[in-house]
Amino acid sequence: MSAVSLGVPEVPARPVATRRVSRQIQVGSVAVGGGAPVSVQSMTTTRTSDIGSTLQQIAELTASGCQIVRVA
Repeated sequence: MSAVSLGVPEVPARPVATRRVSRQIQVGSVAVGGGAPVSVQSMTTTRTSDIGSTLQQIAELTASGCQIVRVA
């Protein structure tokens, strides 16, 4: 399939601002800033007494790429 021209001019890309260098710090065992990968925290939304649903949500988070760092 080929693209069809609609006669609309292309918008030039906006220049990207330069990022300032930050220092890396540790928050527990997680590195933040200074080129460290972005960390995202997630939680389950089920009642913890509902073990089956809680384990299902944990499995879904794991399947989406989340890693368990620490269980409190």
